[in-house]
Amino acid sequence: MQPEQNVRAVTVAAMDRIQNEYARLIGQDFGLSLLEAFDSSAFHLDAYCRDYHPHPQMEEIMRTIIGYGRSAGILLPNAEHYLTCALYLFPDASPEKILLIARNYAVDFYLNDTMGREFRSTSEERRRLNEIRARLVERTDVESVDEAASAAERANLDVLAEIAGTSPGSWFESFLGLYLKHLSVAHKSYDCISLGYIPSIPEYIGIRADISGMPHTVSMIEYSQGNYLDWPMLEATGLAGEMRALAWTVSLIGALMNDVFSFEKEVIDNRSDSNLVAIIVLNNFRMELREAMSVAVTIVRNLLAEYAQTAGVIREKIGRLADVRQREVLSWYMEGVCKCVQTCWLWQVETRRYKRARSIWRETVLSGSVVV
Repeated sequence: MQPEQNVRAVTVAAMDRIQNEYARLIGQDFGLSLLEAFDSSAFHLDAYCRDYHPHPQMEEIMRTIIGYGRSAGILLPNAEHYLTCALYLFPDASPEKILLIARNYAVDFYLNDTMGREFRSTSEERRRLNEIRARLVERTDVESVDEAASAAERANLDVLAEIAGTSPGSWFESFLGLYLKHLSVAHKSYDCISLGYIPSIPEYIGIRADISGMPHTVSMIEYSQGNYLDWPMLEATGLAGEMRALAWTVSLIGALMNDVFSFEKEVIDNRSDSNLVAIIVLNNFRMELREAMSVAVTIVRNLLAEYAQTAGVIREKIGRLADVRQREVLSWYMEGVCKCVQTCWLWQVETRRYKRARSIWRETVLSGSVVV
C-alpha cells in the first residue's frame, strides 16, 4: 500500500505508462487470443461452450425490454448491446421469468453506465445518482414504489417487488441481500486517488466480485429455473461447502473475465484504474503492460480450472446421492451454473459491448457481422 501523499503521483505515472505501452502495442499490431490465453489442460472454453443455445425468444423479449427501458426512462444509447446479457445467462427461463430478470438487468446496467467505476459524471449528477443508490440500499420494503423519487428507483423497486412475489421468501431474502450489497459498492468511486491508497490485488479481487453483481447473478439461477436449493439437505449430504465455493469461483470468473474484456473501454478510453490489469501494474510498478495482461489472464485461467475441478467433485457427490429427486434437482441446478460460465465468455465475445476497430484482444476486434 502506497502512502496517501504518493498515491496520486504513482497512479498518474502508472496510467500514463499504460497508455503509452498500449499505444505501442497497437502500433505493432499486437493481438492476443483470449480463447487461447484462458485455455488450459484442465479446461477448454471452446469445447465447454459448444452445446450452448440462446434463449429461443431472444428477439421478441429484446423488443419488449427495449420498450420497457424507454417507457421507464432508463434506456441508454446502444442499449441493445447490453440488454441481451440476461437472455444469455438464463436461456431456459420461462418468458414470464426472463422478462422480470431482464428488467432487473436493464436497471442495473443503467446505473452502471451512468454512475459506474469508469463513468465521469458531474458532481451534481453523482450526487443525484448516489441518492438513488442510498435509498435503494436502505429499502426494507421493496413494495413502496409510489415513494420512489426517480425513474431508476421506481423501476428497480417495481421489478424487485415482482420477483419477491414470484419466489420463496427465504430465497428472496438472501438474493436481496446480495443485490443490495452490489448496489452499495458498485456505484462508488474505487479509483486509487479517491480511495487514497492502492489496493492489493487480493483486496481488489474481493471487492470486484460485489461490484460486478455476479454473486446475485449466480443466485438468480435458482429463480430462473424455479428450482431452489435445499441448504439443510446440502449441509446434511456434505455438499454445502463445495456449492458455496463453486458460487464464489463462478462470481470471480464473471467479474475478472469482464475486467480483461473491458480493459480498453475502462482503462484506455476512460482512464479508470479500477480494473484488474491496471491494479496489477500499480502493485508491480516496474511491470510492463504486456506482462500485466499475462498475469490477469492467468488469474482467470486458474479460476476456470478451479471451477472445473470443483464442479467435477460436486457432480460426483450428486451421482452418489440415494434420493433420485435430489439428484435431479441438483443436476438441473448445475446445468444452470454451466450456462452462467458459458455466458461469461460468449456474451462478451458475441455482442458489441466491447467491440472496437482496433484491439489488443483478437476477440474484440470489430469485423464482419456481430450478434447483438
